Amino acid sequence: MTAKLDAEQQTVMEQAHVKFVYFIEFHFASLVYRASTLGVNVSWGGYEWVGMGNIGSFSPIDESQGTAAASITFEMSLADTNFVALAVGPAEEVRGRDVVMYFCPLDNNYRLVGTPKQCWRGTMNPPTGGISGKNDEAIGSLQMKCETSAYGLKRNPALRLNAAQQKQRYPNDTSLDRMTRLIGKQVPWLSKKFQRR
Repeated sequence: MTAKLDAEQQTVMEQAHVKFVYFIEFHFASLVYRASTLGVNVSWGGYEWVGMGNIGSFSPIDESQGTAAASITFEMSLADTNFVALAVGPAEEVRGRDVVMYFCPLDNNYRLVGTPKQCWRGTMNPPTGGISGKNDEAIGSLQMKCETSAYGLKRNPALRLNAAQQKQRYPNDTSLDRMTRLIGKQVPWLSKKFQRR
């Protein structure tokens, strides 16, 4: 978790049976969709959070140490039409947009204990969808894999290949030696007669 629990929250977490809730903010391009793991809608931080307890879930959070790029896959039922409309829209609506998760323990009456703490942050990828189950019990859902910022460090840099890079891999290859000269040379593609007009 990125923020420490306060003393009251720590006391609740040390009990034998702990109730807790996660709040998730999906920062789509057009709006911020807020959901919680409770089965009912709840107000917190001045916002109404949709209770996705019966219509959504997410994969376990990996709290291992190090710089591993831990991802979370959120799964939402097709019954949540608001989320589906945002997620399956244009790729710009989703790709690379932020997702923030908060954690908070609950008391025996399912009330928040203290202020929820941020426990995970990442970016969204476009979702995949599917239908599972038998014909009579088919369930449709969207899976959205979200990556932490460390995932971007694993990608190869998007650089153009130049002659020096090619020579490192293949010392006898001279195919890119004249590339710089060709790029810098002005090549007229219109006839002189047409250019005089």
